[in-house]
Amino acid sequence: MKRRLPSRRAKQAVRRAPAARRGRRAPDAADEWDDDVGGLTKAQVREIQRIRRDLDDPIRYLLVSDFGARFKLYYDASDGVYVMNNPAHATLFKRREAALAVRATLGDRIKIIRCKTKLKGGKRVPVLKHSKARRRSGGRDGAA
Repeated sequence: MKRRLPSRRAKQAVRRAPAARRGRRAPDAADEWDDDVGGLTKAQVREIQRIRRDLDDPIRYLLVSDFGARFKLYYDASDGVYVMNNPAHATLFKRREAALAVRATLGDRIKIIRCKTKLKGGKRVPVLKHSKARRRSGGRDGAA
């Protein structure tokens, strides 16, 4: 059976309708989802919601060996190697405790950096604040 698409007037009516009728969840509708789940207990539903919140949290941790403003080594735990100046290939830890445990095996010179992440192509990529490296004056500005 072929599904009919909504008419132009129906789309306009939906846009003009209040948020409650457009399908947006009301703030007090959290309990409705619990009743709609089916065979799950309340504890299982809470656990699923906790995991979802944890996955949606953009904060992650990186292990970095910092040699200066322009040279950083980011640790990739899956291969046990360091990646030079490219945090996209480093291991992102969800929990600081896990990063601390790995850092304990690597040594005290490794820093733990807290960063935000974004989804790019279905993969989490760290977003770091870059500090601008100071330039040395080399006489290029025309001064004699």
